[in-house]
Amino acid sequence: MLLERYEYSVVEPGTGAYAEYLALRHMVFCEELGRIVPDGRRAGGVAIESDEYDVHSLHVLCRVKETGVAVGCSRLILPGPNGLNVSARYSLSRGTEASVGQIGEIGRLALSSRLRRLRGEVSNMLGRHQASGTAGGSAHSMLKREGPLVALGLYREIFNLANRYGITHCYAAMEPALARLLNRLGFPFHEAGPLNTTVSPARQPYLIGAQAARAGLAARNSCLYRFMFGGVEAEPQVMMTSAAWPLVAEAKSYRDAGLHI
Repeated sequence: MLLERYEYSVVEPGTGAYAEYLALRHMVFCEELGRIVPDGRRAGGVAIESDEYDVHSLHVLCRVKETGVAVGCSRLILPGPNGLNVSARYSLSRGTEASVGQIGEIGRLALSSRLRRLRGEVSNMLGRHQASGTAGGSAHSMLKREGPLVALGLYREIFNLANRYGITHCYAAMEPALARLLNRLGFPFHEAGPLNTTVSPARQPYLIGAQAARAGLAARNSCLYRFMFGGVEAEPQVMMTSAAWPLVAEAKSYRDAGLHI
């Protein structure tokens, strides 16, 4: 099974795995897509991409088990001293009854170039299955393709981390076409503000609730629901600080890794 080829882990600052994670972000967002201007940061002689939100985020890295090669990553920004990235770059018009301490942000989701056929593959599959009226089958087909599988696995890990840290709602900035695609699969991302045309490509803020995501997938896509939530989930943890780990220790880890905050 393709699923058995990949492993996901939460990587912490100051480790070699974390440096690989930042290097993958640089490769995708700075070199290949040109969405972020590189600032010259390096770790172990390798160019990396990092920002002020990493200090209070949880970071997920996906590797190929057999080779150890990093092929995908994402992060969950937790409530912290720098706020959320989406708040600084987008005008938010949709709120939630959740407290500030329960709202996070999904971001920096990246796939290596050899896997980055997600949009084309999924769009084609959705078109075929919508024409034949088999919406549930599209998820089954997605789980047989490496790019979509890794991307969905990253979402799965992020949602599980959100549950563990008491995050009930998450913002995410994405292109409207991707948001529509995810909604058709059963992920209820709702518009949370106007389209930002000053970024390229133009993106829009969206908001998703954890309970709504579970309910939406359970009702519309049982195959994808089992993939996302089929495992045993940990009890939500009470956040004792504004970050996933003490900020003092985190700053030291950044210095040890050759980063600057």
